Amino acid sequence: MRLNLFGHQLQFVQDVIKAKRQPLDAGLDPAEAQSRAQLAQEYSRIVMQIITSIAILGFCFWILTHSSNDQTHKAAFGLIGTVVGYWLR
Repeated sequence: MRLNLFGHQLQFVQDVIKAKRQPLDAGLDPAEAQSRAQLAQEYSRIVMQIITSIAILGFCFWILTHSSNDQTHKAAFGLIGTVVGYWLR
């Protein structure tokens, strides 16, 4: 059992990418092969989560640099905290 410092979401992303990049071997245990195939199917969802997170963070940083309104800054910091919290859960 490994110690996961940052949370389950980052570990899940790592497992999905690893399962997508490695082909299924014929000599694998059937349960392991099924698990890797299911993880590989999650690849497009993970990619969309990453793209959405980058877009939200980019928009928030743009708001922080181009706005002088305190309410807008609070909303941007709230969104940044939400995205970071999601990935560290």
